[in-house]
Amino acid sequence: MTDKGMSTTKLTEFVDLFPTLVEAAGLPKLSTCQLDSSSSHLCTEGTSLVPLLKQPSLTTWKNAAFSQYPRRYSHKPVMGYTITTDRYRYTEWVTFLSKPDYRPQWDQLHGVELYDHLNDPQENHNIARHASQQGLRGQLRKQLRAGWRAQMAGSNGGVIIG
Repeated sequence: MTDKGMSTTKLTEFVDLFPTLVEAAGLPKLSTCQLDSSSSHLCTEGTSLVPLLKQPSLTTWKNAAFSQYPRRYSHKPVMGYTITTDRYRYTEWVTFLSKPDYRPQWDQLHGVELYDHLNDPQENHNIARHASQQGLRGQLRKQLRAGWRAQMAGSNGGVIIG
C-alpha cells in the first residue's frame, strides 16, 4: 500500500496501529473496547489507518486524538487527560480513582492547559485562563469528556474544532 510512500496531515494515534495491522492482514475487524473491557479477549481503542493509507486526503476522518499521563499532586494520584486537534492541545489534570473504578473525577480539577499550535507550536504559552479562550476551552472540555468512544462512534458532541 505504501511502496511509493505516503504522507498525510490527518490525526493518528498509536492505538490505531493494531487495528491497522489486523485489517491489512485480512483478519476480522476488531470490536471497540467497552467501558469495562476487563473480560474482553480482544478489542481496540483505535481506528484502522487502512482507509487513510488508500486515500491520504480523506475528508471524513477523526478530528481529535486522546491521551493521558499520570502524575502525583500533593500526594494524590492525578491524571492528565488530553485532547489534541489539528490546532489545539487541551489538558485537564484531575484526581484519578484507581481500583476498582479507574475513572477520572472531573469535579476535582487540579490544573488546565490549552495551547494553540498555530501561534505557539512549542507550547510556551498556556492560554487556558485567557478570557478570550473560554468558549474554545468549553468546547474542548466537552469533547475531551465525551472521550474517544464518542469520536469513534462518529459523534463529537456537536463540537467541530479546526
